[in-house]
Amino acid sequence: MVYILLSLILLLLSIIFYLFIQNNKIREAHLKNMSKLQEIISSLHTKQQLLNDKVIISTEYKSNYTRDMKALGDEVVELQKVFVEIISNKNYN
Repeated sequence: MVYILLSLILLLLSIIFYLFIQNNKIREAHLKNMSKLQEIISSLHTKQQLLNDKVIISTEYKSNYTRDMKALGDEVVELQKVFVEIISNKNYN
């Protein structure tokens, strides 16, 4: 009976030792994965900031371009009016 109990205790201890080792391996793998995840998050954050800067530059360029083209269009219309007036004055004279 003592041998059976002793064998059972040794079996349980070996199972506990095996589970402890497996738990440590899983913990190390988890820490590696968390480290990789932190690096990826940091990289994505940097890329997001870069994209936000590009969007700001693009928006500013678009608004400046629209404003400048409107001003240019207004000047073209004014020049057309002046040319029409000059041509009409020459036709009457």
